[in-house]
Amino acid sequence: MPRLNLELKTRLALAVVAAVMITAIVVTAISLFVIRRDMRDELGEQQFTALKLTAAALDAGFEDRRIALRLLGEGIPDAARHNPALMQRYLEQHLSLNAQFFNVSVAEAGGAVIANYADPSQVGRFSMAGRDYLNDTLKGKKGVISKPLQSRMSNRSVVLMTEPLLNTRGEVELVLVASIDLKEHNFLGQFTDVKLGKSGFIFIITGDGVIVEHPDKERILKHMDDAGGQSPANNQALKGFEGSMESPDRAGENALYSYKRMASTNWIIGAHYLTRDAYAPIAEMQERAIIAAAVLTLLAGLLSWWFVNRLFQPLARLHAHIQRIRQDKSLDQLPGEMRHDELGDLHGAFNALMQERKSIEAELDEARVNLEEMNKTLARLALEDALTGLANRRQFERGLQEEFNRAARTNLSLAVIMIDVDYFKQYNDLYGHMAGDKVLRRLGSAIRDTNLRPEDLLARYGGEEIAVLLPGAKLEGAVMVAERIRKSIAALDIEHSASASGHLTISLGVSAVAPERQVHSPEDVLREADEALYLAKAAGRDCIRTIEDLKKSKGQA
Repeated sequence: MPRLNLELKTRLALAVVAAVMITAIVVTAISLFVIRRDMRDELGEQQFTALKLTAAALDAGFEDRRIALRLLGEGIPDAARHNPALMQRYLEQHLSLNAQFFNVSVAEAGGAVIANYADPSQVGRFSMAGRDYLNDTLKGKKGVISKPLQSRMSNRSVVLMTEPLLNTRGEVELVLVASIDLKEHNFLGQFTDVKLGKSGFIFIITGDGVIVEHPDKERILKHMDDAGGQSPANNQALKGFEGSMESPDRAGENALYSYKRMASTNWIIGAHYLTRDAYAPIAEMQERAIIAAAVLTLLAGLLSWWFVNRLFQPLARLHAHIQRIRQDKSLDQLPGEMRHDELGDLHGAFNALMQERKSIEAELDEARVNLEEMNKTLARLALEDALTGLANRRQFERGLQEEFNRAARTNLSLAVIMIDVDYFKQYNDLYGHMAGDKVLRRLGSAIRDTNLRPEDLLARYGGEEIAVLLPGAKLEGAVMVAERIRKSIAALDIEHSASASGHLTISLGVSAVAPERQVHSPEDVLREADEALYLAKAAGRDCIRTIEDLKKSKGQA
């Protein structure tokens, strides 16, 4: 009989040990699988979000440089268009070009270079004839962003931005060509230099697989397959995939990839993060889990033997306690006083783990709030003019479209005022561009203080042009607002010796319409205000002209 009891206790102890071991293995495996899956999804989402922000910032960078090129072209004196020496002098006066471009050239429609900012000796010796970027610009009569290429002029790896200058017949007369050096620190590297963990990095490729930006600068301008091997994720990105995926890289190691296409050019921003680094915390957790399972199994064997041998009654009490816990599924922590034994240690460890989980969730909530605030800040900066603090052209055009649609639905009117600083180029020439920038800030502040309504939108439309959107306003009210603005600028009494009045003045064009979707468009309202502005310029400046004046001048009264 004693021998039979001994065998029964041994079998029962071994069964408990086996059950604890199997349970620990299954729970650990499932937990690690779930954690790995959740971490992959979270890392992929964070990585893709970072790429979206990077793409938006790069698109904004290209747009800023596009505006800078356009303003540079608009400021070229007529005499310089046919005089290479004057054109060269004009380029050399714009020292601010160094901050945005490696070089700026001016080429004739036939390709001959007539001015070159970085190296004037190239003038007359170099032709851009037959280059794709020049042909595309001449054909479309608008600026383009070239494919990455090896510059024949500077022998550097560059991307070119072009801006055409049209003559009075609407033909391309000159082309501004600005280059961005891909192997020097530039606005692309400001974002792609960001490290993702220990081994992760951000890169940029074109739609046909040519590398534009990469931590290994020697790979720039080379096709991504030149490094050898295959990258299924990159191939999917070239076919149009956007988002995150886990895939082998060219070396055969699994990596977490993310891709986002840019809006301004046919480029793809990608991120590469080795999974062995991304999931390193899980590997450490797995080692600890194995050790914990082994320790737990050993303790279970010893405790089961001791309990079976001496504590059958306490086991019954423990069973009853577990049954109560199973029935009460709402408990986050184990209730009751902790015992001074292994069960008490397990009790305390579980409660501590629950507390740690609550703390981690609170930290994650705080991180999400901070990320949302950063996203809001980036969104605001993307719609704000950096110089004046006013809304920029993109926000104005978006607001005009929204208010036009609202006015069309509600049968209300809206008005647009276009404002241009008189003789502003002469002001810059006399007092310098820093003084000109200061004047633009003062004008924006003064116009903002003319009792504009909260729903009115004030924006810097381009250069020295300022636009005001007045939802619900009719022509008479808009003219009153325009006159207040004109007087407020006159009251500033800013000296301008090149102006007939001796001080800085503005000209204003006013347009108003009650929109009908089949008859009008937002572009019509903007164009009419712009034409009225030019009518005010022709009338001697420092005055207001409206759409009615425009109709009279065209014989439509």
